[in-house]
Order: sequence, then structure tokens, then C-alpha cells
Amino acid sequence: MTTLKNTFLCLCLFTITFAFSQEEKIVPAEKVNLSALIKNVQIIKKDKETFKIIWWIPTEYWKLSLENSSMANSSYADEMIATFEAFTLVCIINTEMLPFGGFEARKTSKIQIKDNNGNTYNTVDESLIPEEYGAVLSMMKPMMADMFGQFGEQMEFHVFPKKAKDGSLIANPLSRGKFTVILNTEEFDFPLPLSSMVEKKICPKDKKLYNGTWNYCPTDGKKLKLQTK
Repeated sequence: MTTLKNTFLCLCLFTITFAFSQEEKIVPAEKVNLSALIKNVQIIKKDKETFKIIWWIPTEYWKLSLENSSMANSSYADEMIATFEAFTLVCIINTEMLPFGGFEARKTSKIQIKDNNGNTYNTVDESLIPEEYGAVLSMMKPMMADMFGQFGEQMEFHVFPKKAKDGSLIANPLSRGKFTVILNTEEFDFPLPLSSMVEKKICPKDKKLYNGTWNYCPTDGKKLKLQTK
């Protein structure tokens, strides 16, 4: 990996946080908040014994990570984005918290994704994954370990097809419905469209801004309106 590639990955990974109908309007790419997007594409589930993170990494994540960097207009950035656009990428942490500290990875017996029509898809055969794509994922794993220690070592990357059986995108941030990741016996749903990519709506009564995917104000029930036409 070149220094440029390492810098690109560091830039993108450093932003990790653990934490359409006609009445919706897409936010211009340059105005999408990266932190809000990350919250939209991460599901965290924790109980007394286990800790799970399901992180769907759409192409929009890479684009926004590069937006204000010196590599924004580089040919390498364009190549990387084009590579990631070919598949659906999901990262998971499925770990057990040990009684006296530390983490122990739990067995993943099944990992699939499901489109809005209920069709399920398995991971892509490794022989079909381009060398460049595999090289990037291989580099990301030790970087995660360096950044997050034992916790980062538990991260697993899974590569799935990009398109559904009907030719549409399996996981489209701007479609209506949901995208689901199946881990063992559990399903993790990502509501679509992603609220971070849809303009917030305003309540005509209290004048407050609300989630752009909502149609009615949760406080007074008034129909929400677009801020702009």
C-alpha cells in the first residue's frame, strides 16, 4: 500500500463513532453531515454479556470522508470510490464481554443481507472480489486493531452483491423501505431513505425542524412541510 492509500484509509476510518415520496427532498451531497450519516448506518446492540455493531458502509460514506481532504479530486480517490461502488459492504462486531474485562469474539454462523422485497443474499465468493478491493479490506483490519485495540480486532468485513434480483440496488440510501442485515438469528433493519440525506421538514405550528422522513409533527400532529421547494 502506498502512503496515499494509507492516508485515505486513516481519514475515512478516523470518523467512525460508536454511538422517496414526492414530499421528501434530497440534501445536496456537500451539505450532508458525515456524523449524522454514520449514526444512520450503524446499529449498536448491547446487553449484559454481548456487544454487537452492524455497520453498513455505503459509497456515500467514502465520498463524504474525502470531501474536504487534499485527495478530494485525486485520481486515486476516484478509483477507490469506483471500486467500493461495485459491492455492498457490511462490517460487524459480534463479541462477548468477559467477566474480568476484555472481549471474546462470538461465532458468526450466518451473515446475510435482505432487500426491501424480502429477498436474501449471501456474501460474494472471494474469487469474484477484485484484488484492489480485497487489498483495501486487508489493510483496514490491522488499522482497526491499532485504533481500537482488542475491540477493533473483533471487526469483520463482509462483501455482498450490489444489485438485487430485479436489478435495483439492494441497499439504496435514498430508496423507500428498509435494508436488513441478518446476523445469526437476529435481523438489523436500516430504515430508508437515510434521514441524514433528506432535508429536514418544518412544523407549521411550532416552527421546529424534524426528521425529513417523517410526514407529521410528533408533538402536535400537524403535517410537516419542506423548508424549500
